[in-house]
Amino acid sequence: MKHVTGYTGFNEADPEEQEGYFFPFHLTKSGTNMTFKKNGAASKENIPWEADNVFRVTSSDTFEVLVDDESVVIFNFAKVVFTK
Repeated sequence: MKHVTGYTGFNEADPEEQEGYFFPFHLTKSGTNMTFKKNGAASKENIPWEADNVFRVTSSDTFEVLVDDESVVIFNFAKVVFTK
């Protein structure tokens, strides 16, 4: 993954979260609400469903996406090459 700076699409209000490694993904499983878990803990809960999403990641992160309380995908970045 390539290091990115100045990406306001992730968090326009927090400049510290506009730099890093961003992982975009598209959900094919539709529903009403989503929950994101980062390293086992909910980071966003019961947000409106959206097909296109972006996570800001590090090599130690694991993300799980739940749609209507059903786990649909788990992303692990342990083997990803992160470059500057």
